[in-house]
Amino acid sequence: MRKRIWIVFCAIVMSFGGGCTRDADVQLETEKVTVADKRDEEFTEEWLDKETAELYKDRQSEDFVITQIYSNCFFARPVIYAPYEYKFNGELSEDWCIGDQVAVTYRNRYDDTTNGRFEAEFLKVKVSDFEPEPGAAYKPVIYLYPETVTEVSVKLDLDGELTCTYPTYNEGWKVWANPSGLLKDENGLEYNYLYWEGFLDAEYDFSKGFCVKGEDTAKFLEGALEQLGLNRKEANEFIVYWLPLMQENPYNVISFQTDVYCQAAELEVNPAPDTLIRVFMTYKESEEYVEIEAQELSAPEREGFVVVEWGGAKVR
Repeated sequence: MRKRIWIVFCAIVMSFGGGCTRDADVQLETEKVTVADKRDEEFTEEWLDKETAELYKDRQSEDFVITQIYSNCFFARPVIYAPYEYKFNGELSEDWCIGDQVAVTYRNRYDDTTNGRFEAEFLKVKVSDFEPEPGAAYKPVIYLYPETVTEVSVKLDLDGELTCTYPTYNEGWKVWANPSGLLKDENGLEYNYLYWEGFLDAEYDFSKGFCVKGEDTAKFLEGALEQLGLNRKEANEFIVYWLPLMQENPYNVISFQTDVYCQAAELEVNPAPDTLIRVFMTYKESEEYVEIEAQELSAPEREGFVVVEWGGAKVR
């Protein structure tokens, strides 16, 4: 029986706690950075230019993970949709600490989409009850690395339908791609990758894979993603997203579904890439070790115009 899969894109999801003061180690780019609770210090830097940012005065509520706390504000990353960091102005109570997953109600949001920065006045914070839906696939993102600055068009042919894209899909994406991976649209707005969500039909195959202790997930993914062709930055972004969802499980049964995924979500890139790498991980939680035939992992050598995509799904 084929499963109807909800594809969405979101930032890091962490388990929530409450009422504590602690440090959190957060992996960013290729360096390990220790993020400390700084609620005794005042944040005085300008986070964005309010003269050029767009202002939305309406009241909103979203789920976030707290990343840093100061006496006059705190920073957080959205659980769903945008991989950006928000600055929330106001004093956060001692009930909350770094790593907590919270529902934040806020207003007067300033958007600086060019630099991926957002700032708002928070009204209240409460425990977030958001949990990833079993069977949902999260965060397939597409990187483009041409050899020279190139205008690139990208289209998706889905066994399903798109419901949301960023930047806007418009029957396809058309961007100027730089060798560094930086993308620019026709308005000059910059993006790190292309992103979408929608409905997708797929039947995943767990006949081969790996059974990994939750505490060993990071080490496993570092090796597996290297074998699958991701560079350090891409692998880091993959691990930072998935690790909080997997490391607390007793075991994770993991299988990479490249063939199944590529058949359900065909990708058309023009000009055609010299190297195409698509990594799609599925996993199931398990209370005990599961015997499974080891999956062979490989990737083409990255040459010429390289296109890379990664995503994943938690399934029952």
